[in-house]
Amino acid sequence: MLLHTCCATCALPIIEYLLTEEKVGDITLYFYNPNIYPEEEYNKRLKDVEKIAKIYKLKFVNENYFYDEWLKYIKKSLPQSPEKYLENSDRCLSCFHFRLEKTIEFAKKNNFDEFATTLSVNRFKNIDYINQYAKKLAKKYQLVYKAFDLNPNKAYKLGLKLTKKYNLYRQKYCGCEFSMI
Repeated sequence: MLLHTCCATCALPIIEYLLTEEKVGDITLYFYNPNIYPEEEYNKRLKDVEKIAKIYKLKFVNENYFYDEWLKYIKKSLPQSPEKYLENSDRCLSCFHFRLEKTIEFAKKNNFDEFATTLSVNRFKNIDYINQYAKKLAKKYQLVYKAFDLNPNKAYKLGLKLTKKYNLYRQKYCGCEFSMI
């Protein structure tokens, strides 16, 4: 399974679930998040995802950081400038499209049968939309999309607990410059 991973805090409850409940033995964490701004923030999150990959003995892939490419896509895909959109609006949906397309292209190219995303269990995001869009992509690319039957609030609390246990960085905003506090 290829697991698109936005950050360590969101990934931890899913990794625990996959390893203990689903008994999935072959998980690759895929860190593709060109939306994260600034680059120092990106590097903090990347470092901790690498750390949990080592802790859980998982494979890890870091896709290159292409913030300018992401920003160009977001600006092109929206009728108004990105800063005019509220969090969890069309700007975020465009961001999901961009990152999930890249994830599934990577999965297909590298012979993964199944993919998932940590975004699908985020209590702050439109998880129904994320799951519907990912299923649509899976059908298009003839792959299996794994939607998780996890309570987003419980997953969030477990993520916080595990973040403390492993002494990981916990971000204060989603990631892009438009979601910064």
